Amino acid sequence: MTSRGQRTGARALGGVVGALLTVAVLSGCTAGAVEHDDSAHAYLDSVSGEIVMPLNEYAFYGRHADEQVFDTAAEAVVGECMKKKGFTYSVARTPADPTTDLDDRTFGMWDEKRAARYGFGSADSPLDVALEQARAVGGMQWSAARDACYEDDDSVRTAMDTVNPRQDEYLNSLASRLESEALTKARKDERWHRAREPWEQCLKDAGLTAQTGEYYLTEQSYALLGNEGAGSSEEGIRLASIEARCNTDTRLTQTLADLEAAYQQPLIDANQAALNEEKERKQQLLEAARAYIAAHG
Repeated sequence: MTSRGQRTGARALGGVVGALLTVAVLSGCTAGAVEHDDSAHAYLDSVSGEIVMPLNEYAFYGRHADEQVFDTAAEAVVGECMKKKGFTYSVARTPADPTTDLDDRTFGMWDEKRAARYGFGSADSPLDVALEQARAVGGMQWSAARDACYEDDDSVRTAMDTVNPRQDEYLNSLASRLESEALTKARKDERWHRAREPWEQCLKDAGLTAQTGEYYLTEQSYALLGNEGAGSSEEGIRLASIEARCNTDTRLTQTLADLEAAYQQPLIDANQAALNEEKERKQQLLEAARAYIAAHG
């Protein structure tokens, strides 16, 4: 499962041209409004590894739990297609486990327990494990049938649109655009750049060198991760543990996430009605997804 930075970045890229124009309009509508609200904060969820932001409430894939429901519903849709092809497919019945979610590393490693256990790697999610087991049992024919369901079956695509947000819907969502706008503003705040200084010094004291710019990794880790499987090696665990310790000791992730939250909140306040509509649409899709899982999972 991907991180917030990875998911948001991938989705925002597709709609960036249209988003720039729309954000300009939104910004113009809120001219003179408060730029940031320092009473807003992010929450670091140590169970799921999430950095929970104010806009997550409205984003289609705002929380790991939302993503898991949509992913499971998608597998249930594929399962119906597979059954028609004569294959057994029970992947959607797999219960979720939030402790296996990929932790949000937008601002580097911060979960010391996960770093000590997995290094830069992560636990396999129950859904991924179930898929691998089914693929191993079913063999090449099973894999080919699943690929065909995903790529060539119009009924699958139609059903997917009833239980998952359409690609254009989440790429061009207001929540996604406001996330990008808030992040851009937060990065211009002098506190954003100051937050790195104690983190970099902590790493330096440990014999490591922080990468520059908006990269939250050491040069040593970057070099190590160029080798396949090295992230969860003994050295990977050592480096990840140091980076996570320095991150938490200096409150890097908490500070940067709080700054981003502070710039999100005024945008939420200025666009509350429209965001409420997106939240309602999200809830409708989640309910449809849960109903489909119950009927077909």
